[in-house]
Amino acid sequence: MARGAAQGTRRLSLLVGALDALFVVSVPVVALIAVTTAVWAIENDPTLPWFTSLNTALDFWFVSHGVSLEVAKQTLVGIATPAFTFSLPPLGLMLVVVLFGRRTAKKLSGSLEFWPGWLGAAAVYGAASVLLLPLASNESVAPNANQAVVFPTALYLISMVGFNLFGSQPKTAVALAPAFERETLSRWWDARKARANWFVASISAPAFKAGTAVVLGLMLVSALMVGVSLTLNWISVTRLYEGLQVSIIGGFALTLGQLAILPNVIAYGASWLTGVGFAIGTGSNVSPLGTQLGPIPALPIFGGLPIGTVIPALAVIVVPMVLALVATVMVKGHTKEIRLNFATPLAAAFSLGIGIGVVAAIEGALLALLASGSLGPGRLATFGINPWMLAGVLFLEVAPVAVLAAFYAAKPEKAAPIPEYLKR
Repeated sequence: MARGAAQGTRRLSLLVGALDALFVVSVPVVALIAVTTAVWAIENDPTLPWFTSLNTALDFWFVSHGVSLEVAKQTLVGIATPAFTFSLPPLGLMLVVVLFGRRTAKKLSGSLEFWPGWLGAAAVYGAASVLLLPLASNESVAPNANQAVVFPTALYLISMVGFNLFGSQPKTAVALAPAFERETLSRWWDARKARANWFVASISAPAFKAGTAVVLGLMLVSALMVGVSLTLNWISVTRLYEGLQVSIIGGFALTLGQLAILPNVIAYGASWLTGVGFAIGTGSNVSPLGTQLGPIPALPIFGGLPIGTVIPALAVIVVPMVLALVATVMVKGHTKEIRLNFATPLAAAFSLGIGIGVVAAIEGALLALLASGSLGPGRLATFGINPWMLAGVLFLEVAPVAVLAAFYAAKPEKAAPIPEYLKR
């Protein structure tokens, strides 16, 4: 009886995962085809068949999963263009895929076992990727075949598995029993914590929380800075829109494309706040220390770039340092084990402060890798942030301040005085 019930639950979980994956694939694909078809109809070029708009829509779908596009040697707008790879991942579109994965994870949250749902979703998503690949490819542009088979399913599945295992359980009138995978992971993690080295066990949690807070704080400040910059430079942005001479539908599609890379631009702003800056083409650099640019793509969003030394470089570097100070102080409530296990304030402060700097540096480098890539041929093959430089500079800016703040946040507790009756 129990075996039959378990098999029924597995079948239901498999069906839920598969159907939701089919929905998650269908909605973006249909929306993209609708937009590209509208652009094709209004901007109608009689030499281009409708099938080209279908190729473009599916190319966008693959790009939204981090798949590179292989562009063949051809003539664009009367200019001979060599073959190149477009590999700039639009973080905005990738975030949408992650949210879709969260949606599927929520639908599976009541299951006793998650794996059948994961299997069903992966099978449908993988089949859709394989079927859509030939439709997205033509002689001029084609998604990278190896990436197109793996990346879409991997991104969707990783987000779904992550939210199922680490996300919060939905609130229901009757408490849900934890799924087998979630319970197994919890037991495994508790066992690892119990066996972990005291130094790692004491430092890891507060260092991770504070280091992550620094990177998120940089992204938040950058988002505010980018918004203000675009507002103040609205004339330049408007002129770039007018210069492209697109219709209302074309302008709408262009705006959607820029929203897709807006998180990338915010990541570039975060790098700018550290003083490292970012590149728009080989040999270029946009940083508080100065701006050196060549020809750049005529995207309106680039009208808000901080050209030149807007504010003194030292004033910019204060931002990550202040964030490091605040994050380290705020993490005091999570440093109980440090205060109990470390003997001296010096050892506790250096251990926590350097740990925070390492976490911020690693996360900054990962963010730089995710937000950077190739945008076109020649000099546009380099676009984004140097991850090694960002990691090094971020560590040098965060770690010293975090060490100083850790003298307050992680100061070891004084040993209790020896009772008088034991002194006798």
